[in-house]
Amino acid sequence: MPPGAWEILKARRERVLCCVIMPPELRHSRSWTRMWKNLQLGQNPEVIDVQGLPYDAARNTGLKAAVDGDFACLFFLDSDTIPPVDIVPKLLATGRDFIGGLYHQRGGAFVPVACNMVRDAKGEWVRGGLPPHQPGDIVPVDFLGMGATLISRRCMQAVLEHFPRPFAWGKDIAPVPDDHGGHLPPLSEDYMFCLRAKALGFQPWVHTGIVAQHEMMVVVTDKGVQFP
Repeated sequence: MPPGAWEILKARRERVLCCVIMPPELRHSRSWTRMWKNLQLGQNPEVIDVQGLPYDAARNTGLKAAVDGDFACLFFLDSDTIPPVDIVPKLLATGRDFIGGLYHQRGGAFVPVACNMVRDAKGEWVRGGLPPHQPGDIVPVDFLGMGATLISRRCMQAVLEHFPRPFAWGKDIAPVPDDHGGHLPPLSEDYMFCLRAKALGFQPWVHTGIVAQHEMMVVVTDKGVQFP
């Protein structure tokens, strides 16, 4: 091991790697840039920018970098998500292996991205809401979005040991059986990671006291506001 390498490795084991997921066009709002300038990542933070890849490949790139670098935790931050600047120390303080801030879907009913999966009257799987809670509670959920989420090294390592591609679109893999002889609907790459982590004993949690903004583009015409 080269001189100083052990000290670097030891420091990383106490640090967070921040992985920023960006689309090909690399467009940040002023609000996002202002948040980024003040984001608290601890001393001597390391950041990896992953731009222009499909979301599953981008997140797998960040996770592998965190595991290979032996970082204590990985913090995913999407370029359209604006969390409070103290989100990382607050998530770390919970001691949870897999926890994210609360943010909402863009469009539709603007429901939380974090959710449970429930069966409707026809017996089909649909999105449910969050479990009953008080504002500020840390709530167990089936699924988290990854836009502002912290994952511990031991959680990442466990999922990676069982799944070479921890993040994968449900449509690209074999149907996932449920507990009733059927199958879950195809899941997004972040929900699939949650399913795999939970199966290995790592409960996803959402911190309802940490609320992030989820940006979206709108087009204003003489017909009103439109969502491209």
